[in-house]
Amino acid sequence: MGNGAERTDLDRVRMRGRIVRRSASFNVAHAVDDLDPGTGAQSIQRALSLLNLVGLIASEHSDGAPLNEIAAISGRPKASIHRMLHALIAMGYVERSEDGGYRLGVQSQILGQLARTSVDPLVAEAESSLLRLADLTQDTIFLTLRTGSYSICARREDGFGEIFNNALSVGDRHPLGIGAGSLAIMSQLTDAEVDASFDANARIIVERYPHTSVPALRAIVRRGRHDGFVHNPGLFAQGSWAIGVPIRVPGEKPRAALSVASIEERMSGTRVFELAQLLHHEATVIVDALTADPQQTGDEA
Repeated sequence: MGNGAERTDLDRVRMRGRIVRRSASFNVAHAVDDLDPGTGAQSIQRALSLLNLVGLIASEHSDGAPLNEIAAISGRPKASIHRMLHALIAMGYVERSEDGGYRLGVQSQILGQLARTSVDPLVAEAESSLLRLADLTQDTIFLTLRTGSYSICARREDGFGEIFNNALSVGDRHPLGIGAGSLAIMSQLTDAEVDASFDANARIIVERYPHTSVPALRAIVRRGRHDGFVHNPGLFAQGSWAIGVPIRVPGEKPRAALSVASIEERMSGTRVFELAQLLHHEATVIVDALTADPQQTGDEA
């Protein structure tokens, strides 16, 4: 593939990556839409969802998250968003930049520091593996965790190669089945669990991920069970191909996966199996570290 073709692929990854990132932000913003309206719990969860949304959008804007973008993604009136933001500002969880954008405030930063003392053992043990994989592959490596019928990007490490994948970032939330890591987790679920997850997210997949379909995702899950890894041929971000393997801790429900993403040229042919082998090796390293100390393991739905 020549430089011109590579540049075209990179542009496609960036373009589709931005669309997928917006889908992730939309999912965060609408995480409580199915709760009963008028409940105190819903009000709290809407505020926390807005806080997460500010963090995600602000990570892409040096001058903070614009109010227009927050309102557009959330689908809520600007006046309502504005009132909620001011409440979060008063508590120190959000602050407004000199340019008018919104970003996480000091209180959010303190919470982040405090959270490090109780970080998920799997996330902690995966750090070295992600760094090794990024160094060996020179591509972008992800750790994906399951949260109910969704998955979240818990960590990412970028290799020093020329290809930079921007379709998934830390904190991005997608329905199970969207992304190689997410599909790898699903390959370890029972048929009934897979059906329940797709049923729960049927509407959001149709509305937010028009370039794929549930039958196509089911086919990848079935093939992943046979192969021991999943291969995503650019379904979600055009030009962004990926390979994922599950991290299966004995005694736990399937909830984690490692994946590597790049352009088609680097995710096809014999390299697919070489990358899958590297991912499997590091998944085993993580599991061995967790099971060596039984107190580190946990079980999450």
